[in-house]
Amino acid sequence: MNPDKKVRRVQGLLYTSGVGVILFSIWAGLRGIESLFEFWNELCREYGAELDNAVIKIMICLFVFTFLMFFTFMHVYIGKAAIDVSSGKKKGNMYLVLSVLLSIIYWSLYIFQFAYGEKFEIKTLVYIIIDLTFNIILIEVVVFSLLLKKMR
Repeated sequence: MNPDKKVRRVQGLLYTSGVGVILFSIWAGLRGIESLFEFWNELCREYGAELDNAVIKIMICLFVFTFLMFFTFMHVYIGKAAIDVSSGKKKGNMYLVLSVLLSIIYWSLYIFQFAYGEKFEIKTLVYIIIDLTFNIILIEVVVFSLLLKKMR
């Protein structure tokens, strides 16, 4: 295969993976909002009377919401950086580090969920399949980025 053709192929694959990471940021945000509501309901069940103070409620919600937004925008940053690298723009390696870090976090969560999961539902299986797909895309971003840097 022609070397230029190989580079274009890897660029296309990296571009597609970058778009996939951005699209999965929507999933991460929606799942995070669901987790926020589950977390809030759990807090209300455990500390119902103690959470009557409105300031405490607002602080907890703002903290969790800020964390979720940071986490979601981190996905967008990784996807945008992958798209930029695929189009030939120079980027640092921070998006690769974040991709590996997110992948490690997701794998740790899988292990934790299987080891300490409460009950296995069909919803849990769907979440695991979607998250595994996202994890594969994160790994593809790293692999295709490294391949493209090596080819150039």
